Amino acid sequence: MRTHIVVFLAFLLNLSSTAWADSSVNGPSPSTELTPTEVIRIVVEALKTNDTASGDEGIATVWRFAAPSNKAVTGPLPRFSAMLKRGFGEMFNHIDDDYGPIEIQDDVAMQPVWLVTPQGDEVAYMFRVRRQSEGEFDGMWMTESVYPIAPKKRGKVI
Repeated sequence: MRTHIVVFLAFLLNLSSTAWADSSVNGPSPSTELTPTEVIRIVVEALKTNDTASGDEGIATVWRFAAPSNKAVTGPLPRFSAMLKRGFGEMFNHIDDDYGPIEIQDDVAMQPVWLVTPQGDEVAYMFRVRRQSEGEFDGMWMTESVYPIAPKKRGKVI
């Protein structure tokens, strides 16, 4: 009987801590269920809908999907946020996006994404995601890097 009570209490403790952890995270988080395409779309959508008035939840989502190797170079979160705002500001609140074909080779996927800024300018970036092979994110696709590429004109890359 005593063993059943201990197991039940442990179950309740785990359940309540899981609920608390889930409520502290707004938006999607890395999962082994997500494909590379889905991860890139989640990140791009988070940048599109980032709202500084609500605590930069979009940036927080982008941070959650940043690979540990990425975070080691760009983190912690306040530094990452400042870097995004300073160097990738045109990605925020874009009004349109166009995804090029994704190329997947083993555990690395790359996909070009063209964005239209609120001013009507087109910018383009290559997203590189990698399936993690160790640690708490084992098996999850996460953003390794994002870098600018040439925009396209009338459907052709220039």
